[in-house]
Amino acid sequence: MKQKIKNNKYLYKFLISLREKLRVIYNTKTRSRFLWILRNGDKNISLNYPLNSNSVVFDIGAYKGNFSKEIYKKFKCNLYAFEPQTEYYSFLSNEFASHKENVKIFNFGLLDENKTIMISDIEGSSSIYSRPEGDLSVTVQMRSFIDFIEENSIKKIDLIYMNIEGSEYKLLNEIIQTGYIKNIDYLQIQFHNFVDGSKSLRKQIRKQLKKTHKCIFNFPFIWEGWQIND
Repeated sequence: MKQKIKNNKYLYKFLISLREKLRVIYNTKTRSRFLWILRNGDKNISLNYPLNSNSVVFDIGAYKGNFSKEIYKKFKCNLYAFEPQTEYYSFLSNEFASHKENVKIFNFGLLDENKTIMISDIEGSSSIYSRPEGDLSVTVQMRSFIDFIEENSIKKIDLIYMNIEGSEYKLLNEIIQTGYIKNIDYLQIQFHNFVDGSKSLRKQIRKQLKKTHKCIFNFPFIWEGWQIND
């Protein structure tokens, strides 16, 4: 039966299309992505923060800097962009070459300790976790979040934008456990569900975040935002 359906390319395309539409109903991440796109979240939500030229913004997992470019264009803020892969670090450095006074690019990622680590090489989806899309094949540097903060005397961060393909669980635990979470006004986090126990890990972190912040938008496993309590 399956082979007959595949042989009928029109029927097969229709059923694939139907399956994708139905996933919006029963799949949390697919529904979140649909609603995020519907609201044009990358523009109407991700850039909708009360920032100014004095604000400190961290883009953790900057990749090619799509968010970095837009947030800097809008606010001319003090931007720290972290990208462990040399190829994309070089790309970012060229993109912001004329803004070195306000934009600092770092060729390492932020995590819960200082170490050399292997990650996969699947462009914007590169991860410390091996996945069917790519094995761990690239050596990169990671720095402890709190060590970086202390070495650079950063007392307060206005916004952290975090998309680090599964590493968010380790990094957020570091930020929360050290107490520095109280010094961050806003966080925009993309949790990833390919990590073992991701639902439980996300639930635990959200429980901890609620002690200092309130959730201001929530598209599970796509993007969610947190604002420090008044």
